[in-house]
Amino acid sequence: MVFLDSNLFIVERLFRRDALYPATRDFMRRLPEISGAVPLLTLLELCGAASFRLSSEEAERWLHDFTAVYPVRVMNPFGAGEDTAQAWLGTWADDVTRYLARRMTFGDAVLAREADRYAAEAIVTWNVKDFAGRTAVPVIPPNEFFGVRA
Repeated sequence: MVFLDSNLFIVERLFRRDALYPATRDFMRRLPEISGAVPLLTLLELCGAASFRLSSEEAERWLHDFTAVYPVRVMNPFGAGEDTAQAWLGTWADDVTRYLARRMTFGDAVLAREADRYAAEAIVTWNVKDFAGRTAVPVIPPNEFFGVRA
């Protein structure tokens, strides 16, 4: 399973004039070749950021049917299971706090925590430096992912 940072979806859908767009588009076209995953809380972050630029219909589709838009799995917070939030939220918050102590943004801390707990193959992001030395999972930019993986 390969965890995907929100910046890939933002660049691919909203910033087609960005210098990173061609490599992002090429990576996203190859998503069916991998087991891509997005943590639920990363999806919520992504939907919030994209809501300023998407139509209300498209924002609603991203929120409720993201897997129809992109061939990825949306992952529940690791350890959530079928229990009530009270049963797992304290452990989750403690974990995220440990990542925050590594000087990470909340969104990056959530993504790193979930990738580590799910023992992901990699995190793919344009912001490699934001994760370097802060997660046990290899962090790879999208333009290098398939070359590293070969």
